[in-house]
Amino acid sequence: MTHLTTIQAAARMGLSDIAEEFRELDAIRRHRGLSMSEAERYHSLFARLSDALASCERHRRVDARQFLRVQFDMALVLRTAGGDAVASCQDFGGGGCAVTTSEVFHLNDDVWLDGAVIEGARHPLHGRAVVVWAKLANRESPQGYGLRFAIDSREMRDQVDRVMYRVLDAFLHAPPVPRLPELRVQLQH
Repeated sequence: MTHLTTIQAAARMGLSDIAEEFRELDAIRRHRGLSMSEAERYHSLFARLSDALASCERHRRVDARQFLRVQFDMALVLRTAGGDAVASCQDFGGGGCAVTTSEVFHLNDDVWLDGAVIEGARHPLHGRAVVVWAKLANRESPQGYGLRFAIDSREMRDQVDRVMYRVLDAFLHAPPVPRLPELRVQLQH
């Protein structure tokens, strides 16, 4: 296959094809590491997925994150001193997530995870995360927090990756969000 043919084939790949190839390369990366050409392909797929997922955003900010993030509504189960609490998670990635909860945390607090709920099904996600940012709300509204996963073991890395792929899969198979029709205003002279 010529280089041009390879580029044309890649251009025809759908988002789910890109995600599947990325998933396969990520498994190789975790198992044995990537060759130079595999690493280039991995980073290229990462960039394409990131751009495609961010294309829904109106104002994309420059993001130097190392891990892919997916905007998708799900829930995380948190272990707290008062028992289990459920946090709404709007954005999940291989390195962390954004959550909203009525629980109160402070910067650099440890947050203990006890599972992820995606489309009604509970998935293992047991470990620690650290609060890296907080958006405080008024007393009636939940607070928003940015969590960075503390990957303390291979098992934790595997659980985060499995949840990430489930989120990505659910995101890719979700029906498209209908766009609101543009309002056109005509000025009358």
